[in-house]
Amino acid sequence: MNSVGIVGGGIVGLALARQLSIARPGLAVTLFEKESAVGLHQTSHNSGVVHAGVYYRPGSLKATLCRRGSEMMREFCQSEGLPFDPIGKLIIATDEVDRVRLDDLGGWC
Repeated sequence: MNSVGIVGGGIVGLALARQLSIARPGLAVTLFEKESAVGLHQTSHNSGVVHAGVYYRPGSLKATLCRRGSEMMREFCQSEGLPFDPIGKLIIATDEVDRVRLDDLGGWC
């Protein structure tokens, strides 16, 4: 039997453990966490925002990954029967520089 150990029970460690368990059903996955519960550090400070990628250059890797991550989150919530409310985002230009940046986004977002 193959086994793997994952150090850290934050969002990344938990997601990795979950994905490995799904992809490799016979794999023994052990998660090592120094705290009394998972998700107590940076993960617990998460705002819960699913980023749309509007602050990154359209077509860039970061923008592409944000959009794909958002799609994956929606798909995951739907498959697990979890609520997901994509309320959107309102971005307001407060000066000419912001207006030009919003114009550059065009219909992309």
